[in-house]
Amino acid sequence: MTTVTQRCGGHITLLFTVDKTTALSRSQGSKGAGFSIHHGVEATGTLHRRPTATTEPMAGIKPDTPLQKQTPEPSVVTVRNMHDEHIEQIDLYLDFIEACHDATLLRDDEHVDIDIQIECPTSQGFGMSAAGLIAVGRVIHALTGRGRPTQYLKIAHRIERLHGAGLGDVLGASVGGVELRLAPGAPGWPGQATSFEATVPVLLAWDPTEERHTSTYIDDPDWQRSITAAGEEGVAALAAEPWSEARWADLLREARTFAAASGMLEEDERVRIHRSTLLAVQDGGWQATMAVRLCMLGSSVAVLPRNLDNHPTERELEALAAGVRERGYACLITSIAPVSRPD
Repeated sequence: MTTVTQRCGGHITLLFTVDKTTALSRSQGSKGAGFSIHHGVEATGTLHRRPTATTEPMAGIKPDTPLQKQTPEPSVVTVRNMHDEHIEQIDLYLDFIEACHDATLLRDDEHVDIDIQIECPTSQGFGMSAAGLIAVGRVIHALTGRGRPTQYLKIAHRIERLHGAGLGDVLGASVGGVELRLAPGAPGWPGQATSFEATVPVLLAWDPTEERHTSTYIDDPDWQRSITAAGEEGVAALAAEPWSEARWADLLREARTFAAASGMLEEDERVRIHRSTLLAVQDGGWQATMAVRLCMLGSSVAVLPRNLDNHPTERELEALAAGVRERGYACLITSIAPVSRPD
């Protein structure tokens, strides 16, 4: 038996469109922009192989019973949240493993045991389902050596869509850094994204009493229209010039515009956490160096540097975190993840 550990950071969307016009899940998704973070999901997996028969039927002799296709033994998945509590809902991961069997990335005589540790809250717009699927895919790839990384990313995107989860999180996480998603869909094709490096600290804040599932918005026709109209304008503005570190201020501007134009900033829960975090920033005198932006689609915000070359210190973010917690919200200090180049 071989055991390996792999991880994938989360992903935060700042603006996006909804594209579900096709029935093919690989082509569904979103254009948009956001960034990947260091904190995410760590997966540890063990590969088991069923012993095979050592005797082969003699040539020219028909066996008494026809040889039948083997049924894989069930894989075992254990999931723990950021508080080390067990999560019962594991169908997302079991469906991913089954899809790997269907794609012959896992053979019929193989099954896996996977332990999954989630490092951020779920249903808060931090891309934990996408990070979990990508981490499990990396584990299976490392254990078997079969397929290419992009194959696992495509399966992860398809399973996300089948479960009504993130539209563009897998595509965004696949390139890392600060990304602009130019075409919706699975990584490689038809999805297209580009990214740049920005190794800066970020404060995430969320309302621990509220959760938002992506399907609440992307399955609602009114939300689809308002989100997509605002998202298309934002993506067009960001795609007008080459995507690089020089566009950071443009991203912050378009994220703010999208939050207002889409109607996301009108919901009471988001208004409260946005205002409370902004007040904590102002109390510390950091409004000239820190920007507060909504995370789509949670009851959460990200506090980002206004200038990549003049980002807040760890001490400043810790002081800000204390002020946010005093207002009844939970928070986590993380950083933007490096750029990734999937094969």
